[in-house]
Amino acid sequence: MSSAMDWAANDPGAPASYERYLAPAMFVPLAEAVADAVEVSPGERALDVACGTGVLTRTIASRSGSGGRVTGLDLGEGMLQRARTWPPVEGDAPIDYVQGSADGLPFDDGAFTLVTCQQGLQFFPDRDAALREFRRVLAPGGRLAIACWTDLPDTAGWYALTEAIDRHIGRDVADILRAPYGLSDPGELRRLLEEAGYDDVVIEIERVRARFAGGPQQFAAGVAGSNPAAGPFAAAGDERRAAVVTELAPRLEHLRADGHITFEMPSLIALARV
Repeated sequence: MSSAMDWAANDPGAPASYERYLAPAMFVPLAEAVADAVEVSPGERALDVACGTGVLTRTIASRSGSGGRVTGLDLGEGMLQRARTWPPVEGDAPIDYVQGSADGLPFDDGAFTLVTCQQGLQFFPDRDAALREFRRVLAPGGRLAIACWTDLPDTAGWYALTEAIDRHIGRDVADILRAPYGLSDPGELRRLLEEAGYDDVVIEIERVRARFAGGPQQFAAGVAGSNPAAGPFAAAGDERRAAVVTELAPRLEHLRADGHITFEMPSLIALARV
């Protein structure tokens, strides 16, 4: 993961904001779609890489049942600390959370029947090495599921916020919000998987419907405050943050209803086997 997106060095309040604001709005519905696509089964030995606060990890644990075992791995200890605050759920697979890097997984060869990575691969500085590691730790016949957002302009609300921050706060801060869209080409994703030695590669587009609570001010603060942009966004000052919201409000008006801002966040979901 690049230093700009290293949660281990991020604003200490961002993981809590991520869990409170981003997770229910966008990552929970995506986690359900990923689990459906890869057909999580009872008894899985699953690894969720770049697990964040454990949204997909917990979804897999629920579907794996008490006979399964799930591990969540993330570079950022702050994210893992939030993940560990969730109490165990009776009947779910037990979860272990481990701090580590995707390109050097601390697990034995063939340890897992399933590896997932939801919105993480695009941040890794060596994607090839990470995918080879995922393959190494998969047992014969094991499955992989990767999710990466499609192009930024496909995501109306996020795109509008990025452009407003670019104009009123700075390109360096806006680029942090662009970073999640760094692997949006299905052809490139397929190439990476096939060159890493995976079989039966299938890439689908899941049109996740994200639903963010509140209005433009809450949306700007919630999104920017839930990732490594949190520090510079806060430091920009009231006047520049207000300018972001002033530009953002009319662009989000058609997306507002029932106290929420709702828009599609299409994601590639790549499935493969070893």
